[in-house]
Amino acid sequence: MKPGLYRTSPSVSLQLQQFACSPLKHLNATLRSPQKTMAKARRFVPVVLRVATAAAAGVAAIVMATSHQTATVFGLEVQAKFQYLQSLIFFVVANVVACAYNLLVLVVPTAPSPAAKLVLVADAMLGMLLTGAAAAAAATSAIGKNGNSRAGWQPICGIMSTFCDHVTGALACGFVAVALHFLVLLYSIYTMDSS
Repeated sequence: MKPGLYRTSPSVSLQLQQFACSPLKHLNATLRSPQKTMAKARRFVPVVLRVATAAAAGVAAIVMATSHQTATVFGLEVQAKFQYLQSLIFFVVANVVACAYNLLVLVVPTAPSPAAKLVLVADAMLGMLLTGAAAAAAATSAIGKNGNSRAGWQPICGIMSTFCDHVTGALACGFVAVALHFLVLLYSIYTMDSS
């Protein structure tokens, strides 16, 4: 064998070194990627939850606000509108506030800061507001559907079925908004605690 037969040029030597190091670079990149993925998820999850909450609350408010029906009972024209019941007005206002709030909060930084702590407190307060509004509207809806024999109130859903269907749909969306909002709150607490 001739001497120098196995010598390589500097460019080939550099390529061999890069090839030998590439599995280590790939391993380092693989080990770092879960951290990057978690960081992306921490930014992505609250945005999705807040947009979903805003959508559910907005739909609940719109469906409730469009609930009205006119029917004839014993020759008299009777109207049913959400504006006639304070609990349904409260429901609409609370869901409009929840929709607007969840969209506005998207611009607040999520890093631990005084603003993030204020958002956490506001989330808790809004959760209580949404829960109270949904519960009050559900109680009114139950009286409309079943009546109250002790008070002498007759059920109206047999006569005002369209109105009652709208109220039921709005309540379903409202309770979805409540559930999503509490997921937002729990996620905010978790990220605040882990930071």
